[in-house]
Order: sequence, then structure tokens, then C-alpha cells
Amino acid sequence: MNTVVYTGRILHLDGDKRYSEKAKLHYKKLGLYAIVKNIPECKQHLMLNSLIKKYKPDILVVTGHDEMIKKRY
Repeated sequence: MNTVVYTGRILHLDGDKRYSEKAKLHYKKLGLYAIVKNIPECKQHLMLNSLIKKYKPDILVVTGHDEMIKKRY
């Protein structure tokens, strides 16, 4: 009997290109379906709605906000 495991669709946004590439590799290694987008942090909020409508993710991961913290101090 074949068992199908549905892990859900992941949409991952990150402002750091190197981290985005690492994340893609890890998702693939784990066998997870993930769409990883490298988007500058200052533009993520502008693109979020359209990306959610387009990809209909089950899980949303938003990382890479180091720049926001640096500007605060």
C-alpha cells in the first residue's frame, strides 16, 4: 500500500539571498514543497498579498529582518 503524505505548501520570504538559497536546499533535502522568494525587506509588505493569493501557502515563513533591527539602534 502506498501512503501519500501531504506536508503542505510553504511560502518563505527572505531579504538575504544567501539565506534564501540555503533555505531552498534544506527544504528540498527534507522533501518539503517550498516556494522561496528573495525579496528585499523593504518590499516584502508590498508583495505579500499577491504572493499569498498566487501560491496559496499553508505555511508562511518571513525571515531576514536584521536590517530593521540595525536601523532601530
